Amino acid sequence: MSLSTLTDNRTLDARIAFVGKTYGALALCIMAGTLGAYLSLGLSFPYEHPWLMLGLLVGGIMLVQSVRHVRGINMLALLGFGALTGMAIAPLVAVVAARSEMLVVQAFLSAGVVFVALSAYTFITRKDFSFLQGFVWTGLVGVLVLGLSNYFFFESSTLQLTLAGISVLLFSAFILYDTSAVLRTYPNDEYIAAALTLYLDVFLLFENLLTLFGVMGDD
Repeated sequence: MSLSTLTDNRTLDARIAFVGKTYGALALCIMAGTLGAYLSLGLSFPYEHPWLMLGLLVGGIMLVQSVRHVRGINMLALLGFGALTGMAIAPLVAVVAARSEMLVVQAFLSAGVVFVALSAYTFITRKDFSFLQGFVWTGLVGVLVLGLSNYFFFESSTLQLTLAGISVLLFSAFILYDTSAVLRTYPNDEYIAAALTLYLDVFLLFENLLTLFGVMGDD
């Protein structure tokens, strides 16, 4: 075996290990988020202090990023952030579950199916979706601006439903973009950052699907 072949094999093994760590951390984070939502269903704090929860989420992202290379602590921070997102979404889960618990299950399964299908497509085709960068980030800014405008000024349920539908498409595109980045651009020691990015895609996809299912299931 030549030296170049040996080097290529080691590079491939390191990349496979990185991908395995990324999706393993992602699975644990989803479990932490699910548990956090379940344990927070009876709490009034997330509902009464939405802006504080938003601040905690932003701070949580910054914390995970800052300790992402500290072995042990990085995983604890990621799981803690997952549990925090579960707490943040618990009020929405409770509202939809009050109409029908199956709507929550359907939204969760739909998010899972979309994520697995788009991830599998990216892995199988090995297509580079970096060209979506401008579209997804511009779309994210647009959704945030319209969402805040609707919250403070318009208070339109129709606009809220429309934004939820657009966001489902947007975060589906983010899954393609970020999965492509996991395969191509993330360094091998950035599996915590990669898992965090994918988790945010799944979480926000689920949140908007939950909104859509909740509205459509409201008689």
